[in-house]
Formats: sequence, structure tokens, C-alpha cells
Amino acid sequence: MGDSPPSLHRPPPPSSPAAPPLYSPAGHHGRDVSLKIQTPMAVNKEGNSQMIRGRKLKCRYTNHGRSRPYNHRICKGGKKSSSMNIESLPDELLFDILLHLPPRDIYDSAVFVCKKWRSVIRTRKFTCEHLRHSPPGLVIQSVNKREQMSFLTTRRGRIEISKFAHNDYKCLLWTSCNGLLLECDKENDYATYIANPSTSQRSPLPPKYYSGMAYAAASTTYKVVNWYHEYDNPEDRDCVILTVGVDKSWRLLHTQHLSLATRIIFNIRPLTTEGFVHWATTKSAHVLSLNVETEVIKEILVPKGYGEKLKYFLSTGTCLTFLTNIKEFSWEVWELSQETGEWTKMPSIDLEPQNFRSEYSKRIRNRSLMPPWGSNVTVKPVGWLSCKEALVLHAFPTRLCIVYNVRTRGIDFFELNHDFDLYAFVVHRDSLVDFREC
Repeated sequence: MGDSPPSLHRPPPPSSPAAPPLYSPAGHHGRDVSLKIQTPMAVNKEGNSQMIRGRKLKCRYTNHGRSRPYNHRICKGGKKSSSMNIESLPDELLFDILLHLPPRDIYDSAVFVCKKWRSVIRTRKFTCEHLRHSPPGLVIQSVNKREQMSFLTTRRGRIEISKFAHNDYKCLLWTSCNGLLLECDKENDYATYIANPSTSQRSPLPPKYYSGMAYAAASTTYKVVNWYHEYDNPEDRDCVILTVGVDKSWRLLHTQHLSLATRIIFNIRPLTTEGFVHWATTKSAHVLSLNVETEVIKEILVPKGYGEKLKYFLSTGTCLTFLTNIKEFSWEVWELSQETGEWTKMPSIDLEPQNFRSEYSKRIRNRSLMPPWGSNVTVKPVGWLSCKEALVLHAFPTRLCIVYNVRTRGIDFFELNHDFDLYAFVVHRDSLVDFREC
């Protein structure tokens, strides 16, 4: 995908000043978090804040020149004045401030500022709360080309797209759970790893062709699942499971209550929600849902009358949904209750009232995105942003994508790097989760 992420195409309104760029050149973890302080502040070698009145000071940063607001600054030319120790901040205030920092900055820098900061950061409470504050987005990966991945998210109602900071972008991403990635290296005999790109932690898993992962909250463990079959009977598919950090080998799950026709969908890429792993196909009349806490698989039927319809199953990160076409640019939305196994119909999504068709057709033609065989382009839902705040759609097989804000009904466009390519859209949020401590 090259060194630069896809670009957004949404000019600011004529009556308002130009909006700041949505993409930071520093990458996904390089957002500008500098602070604007009216009265000059400095930090001396002892770690105390100094307020210098009436003059500007030239400061050098002790953290290799990086100007983060939480790195120590050593200033020259200041006169003696009142000082305040950095550790005098109330614990609650410090906790809230640190929650707003990206996990990479916390892991690389903030944890080394002082013992108090480290003690706050190195707690399960902070890790869980930081995860809850991290906005879920979509990792976009080219399935065939293995290029630099992109990360799409919303912040304060605006769409942001940036490079996804992950060292090994050549691996195929299976799924993401609480910031942990399950990835497979197809060029290395399908060697598979569990990794946290924000903390650069990575660990191999026992050999298998992996497919899904979810978090069991009651036992505070992560479990990886995989489809399995005997070589002499490839149609008879089963499911195996492994608890990360506990099991050394795979355990066979009970699936004898499921029919052979039902179990055949175990070999597709599953979807992860809170505490569950789901398997479903676009034409299937049922969903297989695994509760990773109880390790029980249930067969859930789709709503009556929708079994033969084309369905797009998507995870919001917390629950499972499916969308089915009403018209070319409108969809019904259904949401699954994981506790009851019942489906609830949600408000439909319709792009037509937003003058979508004319703008969409103009972009397709003007940017030469039309495939050579004519107008055979399908706009299909591929993912949710920020727990159903926005829906992302892909005009397959072109590189044009659409982002529809459900609340404001605003529409944005962005482009992938290639036409006629398959892309994986994986729900992900950055985190400080350490799978070794689970």
C-alpha cells in the first residue's frame, strides 16, 4: 500500500476556515498532543515545574529531542521563582490526564517520567479504563499485496485515516480483540502470533491454522479458536480451542449437536464480539456463536424470511449485526443480543436522501474508477466505526470507499490504493493490554 495511507476527500465548507489536516505525517501514534500554556512553564533537573514570568526560555528536551508535554525539559535563563513538584497532582487528575495519551506514548515515554506515573499506569484499572476510552476503528489490509496497513477511525465527529503502526505488515490479520492481534505468516508455514502493536509485544502460538480470538471476562483469559477436520474426512469439521498462556495444546470442543451442514461454515473467517466468536456466511440461515467463557457453541437462526437473502455480517466490537439490501443504496440493520440470542431490528440506513447517487457517480467517473466491463460495481458494508457511530462501505471492485455518519447523516469518501483487490477490514482499538499478565 506504499508509505502513505489512503487520502480523504472532503473539502471544508466555503464559509468556514480550512480544516486542519486529518492525517498526521508521524503516523497513527504520532498525533500532536502538545499543550498551549499562556504562562511559560519549565521543569528543572529535580523534576519540579518552574513558572517563569516575563520572558521566554529556550528549552531542550531530555527524551532525544521529542517535544512531548510529559517529557522533562531543562531550561536556561530563568530566575528563581515558586515551584511545584510534579508528584503533587491529585491521583484522580493524573489518572484522567494519562487516559488521553496514545498507548504508544504511554508505553515508550510517560511510564518513565516518575515513579508515581509508573505506579498509575502499571495497574489493571488504568489498562481497562484506557481501553474503554480508546475509540474502535478499522484496520484496512490488502489481502494479496501485503503492504503498509491503514487505520480508519472517528475522533470528535471527524474521520481520520493514518498508517497503522505495526512492524510486521506482511502477516495476514485474522482478528483483533482488546488491542491484541491474531496474525498469520503464510510465507512461513502459517506461523501464527498473538501481538500488541502498541507495546511491540509478540508471542508465537502452537501450530495450527488459526481463525478467531475472544476475551473471557470472568476468567480474565484470552482464547483462540480454530476449525479442525480429520484428513480422511474433510467434510466433517470441528472446532478446537486454546487458552493463551495456559494451554500447551488444543482442546476439542463439543460440536456433535450441530449438523454437518452447519459445521461446514467453521472454515470461514469468524467475527469477534465481547466474549463471543461468531461464524456466518452471506447466504446462511443461521449463525454459530461460541461463548468463550462456557465454551459452548449455539446455533442461532436469522430472522424469519431472511435466510435466503444476501446478508453482510459485521461486528461492532461489542455485538454482532447484519445488513441486507432494501435498494441499491439502502439497507436494513439487525442486531443480535448475545444474552438472549434474539435479533432486534435497528433503524435502516438510506444514502439516497443525502444526494449520494450523483456525488458517487461523479467520483467514479472523474477518478477513472469504473471497471472495464461497465457499471458492475457493488456498494457493500464492510465495517462499523466507534460502535455504530459510522458505517464504512466499499464500492467493490474499485478503490472507492464511503463513510456514512449515522447520527449526522453526513457522507465522506476516501480511496484505497488499488482497484480489483481484496481488502480485509478488521475492527481494532489501540490498548496497553499485556496478554502475558492475563
